[in-house]
Amino acid sequence: METPNIVEHDVVIRAQKGDADASREIIEKLHQPMMGFIYRILGPRYRGQMEDIAQDVFLKVFRTLERFDTTRGVKFSTWVFTFTRNHCLDLLKKKKLSVFSMTSMLADDEGQRTLADEGVISPERIAVGSEIGERIDAALHVINPEQREVFEMREQRGMDYRDIAKQMGVAEGTVKSRLHRARIALREILTDLNPGFDPVPA
Repeated sequence: METPNIVEHDVVIRAQKGDADASREIIEKLHQPMMGFIYRILGPRYRGQMEDIAQDVFLKVFRTLERFDTTRGVKFSTWVFTFTRNHCLDLLKKKKLSVFSMTSMLADDEGQRTLADEGVISPERIAVGSEIGERIDAALHVINPEQREVFEMREQRGMDYRDIAKQMGVAEGTVKSRLHRARIALREILTDLNPGFDPVPA
């Protein structure tokens, strides 16, 4: 994405040296353009998360700020928007993977859980997966909140049982039980979907 030179390099240099005012200036100048860029990539479904996403990007930017070389002739805003784009694509990739592995997510056999490489998913499959993803999202809001929380942490965020148990303050057995019940509940709600449907290319 081609961007105007929103932040001058002297501001970046001051921020790299720990100047808090320069850091605030960077955030103030890039915040609104970043929000618009995030919206264009992710769309309205992420509207409520855009502020959190922007904050995550800024954290990444400032953690690696010293890597930006002002002598290379690259606009700082372009560098920042590269972070933004990559972060948004990571979010979309996780969403697509959770959608395209729907059948295996609802299965009890852990050995059958597979994830597709984003690069081999056709637009047609993405369109179908998006529709199914919306169905899954709606179904998740119907099931028991504790079961939904476990399912989202395990299947959408990729957390292991130990970490889920620690975060929820319960035993690992309880986590597995809730996940099992969540899968059963989701299967019952989504009975109209073809159980053999598998949009993941072989």
